Amino acid sequence: MKKQYDVVVVGAGNGGLAAGGITAKNGLSTLVLERHNIPGGSATSFRRGRFEFETSLHELAEIGPNPFEGTVRQLFDELGASDIDWCFEENAFRVVLPGEDGFDAVLPTGQEAFIREMERQVPGCEESVRAVFQLGQHAMEALEYLGQGNPDMEVLASKYADFMRMAAYSTKEVLDALEMPKKAQDILVTYWCYLGAPADQLDFLYYVLMLILYVELRPAMPSMRSHEMSLALEKAILKHGGEVWYNSEVEKILVRDGKAYGVVVDGREIHADHIICNSHMSNALSSMIDSKEIPESMLKLANARDLALSFVTVYLGMNRSCEELGIRDYSNFIIPCADSREQYERCCSIEDSKYAIMNCLNTVIPDSSPEGTCTLFFTTMYYGDVWKDVKPEEYKKLKIKIAGEVIGNCEEALGIDLKPYIEEVVIAAPPTFARYLKTPRGTPYGYQFDMWDSMMMRTMNVAAEEPIKGLRFCGACGERGDGYSSAYISGMNTGLRTVQDAKEGN
Repeated sequence: MKKQYDVVVVGAGNGGLAAGGITAKNGLSTLVLERHNIPGGSATSFRRGRFEFETSLHELAEIGPNPFEGTVRQLFDELGASDIDWCFEENAFRVVLPGEDGFDAVLPTGQEAFIREMERQVPGCEESVRAVFQLGQHAMEALEYLGQGNPDMEVLASKYADFMRMAAYSTKEVLDALEMPKKAQDILVTYWCYLGAPADQLDFLYYVLMLILYVELRPAMPSMRSHEMSLALEKAILKHGGEVWYNSEVEKILVRDGKAYGVVVDGREIHADHIICNSHMSNALSSMIDSKEIPESMLKLANARDLALSFVTVYLGMNRSCEELGIRDYSNFIIPCADSREQYERCCSIEDSKYAIMNCLNTVIPDSSPEGTCTLFFTTMYYGDVWKDVKPEEYKKLKIKIAGEVIGNCEEALGIDLKPYIEEVVIAAPPTFARYLKTPRGTPYGYQFDMWDSMMMRTMNVAAEEPIKGLRFCGACGERGDGYSSAYISGMNTGLRTVQDAKEGN
């Protein structure tokens, strides 16, 4: 058995697979270690009865139909994992606020169509919505300039001045400055939950980049569910000479004198010049690295951050088609109130959330379940350790109660009947995700974004967040936070930095 590698990747989740693919393709001997018996982490599927359920993917942002490829699609193509059958949504999302003062808005993809529908929903908002897309385009151009390397600070300060300002202001502050009507703001920020922070806590730069990518490139997903991507990346790693070991849980990351030099698996030491950790940073710091070897700055930063949200997810196999049930749209956001801050605060309580996303895969991939059936996927969010006081004997009853409320709220908001046609039901709560993902509170989202800890701030300080030489983190705890696209790009960037270090002998 080989005991020395250039790179060991801890965890075959999205970020780890992307990182391992990059290092293997660039000629570094690479070993990916995964405690489960399949790759992907969250990016997988499972069967109940005659239904196969997507575990967690809502939609991908950075794919794009040919020839307008996004960064994630370019990554897969570069690694030779391009034989994926991508499917695209025609609409960005449907958002429904029930009640007399509520709204029901279906926003299409395509910038001009999106702007026209926003104006129809909220007369007088067109100018401010168009300004948002102009700022988004400006940000894309600035990022393209930065990607060329060695940027001129004078050019950044003059030609791309607005780009530099965007990360310093929250999404709400910018929309207020553009004098966007409140109702238009409430509709426009529907995607806030994908990054996990409400509009007054999320920097405008990151939000507008995500929005423009969804609207312009269209939300995408693989026809064979997210596990198709995991298998494609595994295949790419093996093709480029890397190794992937399953049922191989990393017990320790070995660090000596400020340098990572290997891992322990099943009591055996495996040495490497570079360790890329796709496990949650809190897990690594608390149980995988000798406390004497952890720099104080690293502990302070981790303790300063809040853990991000957790989920309850309800999977339904229906014995009716989506057409028979009256479901037309893939992404349906059912919100209990208009303002994202209030939505967030309500998700800080088990009893008061009433926030849900309902996805129906058959609206995009009609044959994703047997003929005459469909699968539904409900998600509701929770912030903080709100499940800590739930007693074991109360757990199952609480899960069933929450699932019933989520389904009932969606039935009422969308004017459809679901409960009479349920054939299979699976309920996953934060303890479920904690068991499978081995993350604190079961969060798949790493650490909570905040204005002091935004994507841009993390990116600018990425070197300072790697105080242990030879050890890097990727995935949800990386600079881009969570989400499939973010995890893949985080893994890609981490892999590229590792390749550069290897070339320079660092």
